[in-house]
Amino acid sequence: MTNSVGPILVYSKIQGDLDKLKLLLTAALPRAQIHFAASDEEAAPYLSRAQVLYGWGFSGVLLRSMPNLRWVQKMGAGVEDIVEALPRGVLLTRTDGRLIAPRMVEYVIAAILDKTAGFPQAREQQKQRLWKLYRPQTVSNLAIGVAGLGEIGTEIARVLRFFGARVLGWRRSVAACELVEQLYAGNESLPGFVEQCDVLVLVLPLTKETKGIFNAPILQRLKKDAHLINVGRGGVLDEQALLAAVEDARLAYATLDVFENEPLPPDHPFWRNERITITPHACGPLLPEDVAPHFIANYAAFAEGRPLSNVIDVSRQY
Repeated sequence: MTNSVGPILVYSKIQGDLDKLKLLLTAALPRAQIHFAASDEEAAPYLSRAQVLYGWGFSGVLLRSMPNLRWVQKMGAGVEDIVEALPRGVLLTRTDGRLIAPRMVEYVIAAILDKTAGFPQAREQQKQRLWKLYRPQTVSNLAIGVAGLGEIGTEIARVLRFFGARVLGWRRSVAACELVEQLYAGNESLPGFVEQCDVLVLVLPLTKETKGIFNAPILQRLKKDAHLINVGRGGVLDEQALLAAVEDARLAYATLDVFENEPLPPDHPFWRNERITITPHACGPLLPEDVAPHFIANYAAFAEGRPLSNVIDVSRQY
């Protein structure tokens, strides 16, 4: 069955990425009518007719201005910023997390190895020109918990096992995962999961159920020398509770790539804390050459009336 598809609107705020997408998509879909926009103003002439929206950085307001919209594909893996604004009957898909996972895995491994190798201490000793022996740790002696075992979380777990770590997993629903030594499921198991972790890696989507789930009572369950890494969504973590845990030495270190409000405000106390490493939502870049093939494959399925990949359950928000 062939499904006639109207114009496509491709939206990205990064002009360089938009230029690459233009080359990739026009070559792969020569018969499609494709428009490109880096802002709402540039998108405005195409909103009334576009039936497909692909990209990231657009708002729910934009969706409500597209009367003929039939399908939205987010260029990233998260959809929490638009799911509640999605018009009824519009199909929502996301990019397969496995296309983003390799760089996120490397980020997590780098954050862990930085601490086990003792590099923070080495950098401090270098500032003081102090030659003082210290003994690095090893990943194989760590219990590392991965909260969120989707496409990205399972890949992180797989690589951590390669390093010899004891890998624990937590997910909201009961579903087997052979890559973790012990699986915890459901909110009632979260405290027990957290208190086992030397390193806690957050890879959760942001939904009504996960918002602020890592709050003060949960963070208090962490080991005193634990290291928390958040590469999922900033909103799952209570930032004030995290700051209090670090400042009270109840948490040794935090590596944060995502935040409740982005960009992180210049006066945010995270900037001034030496035991918090901040990166600007950089560990999972949406490179056009990585993610465009997934849209192209889904477009072919949509045009032919076949099921699409990575369809979002709007009621669950992932």
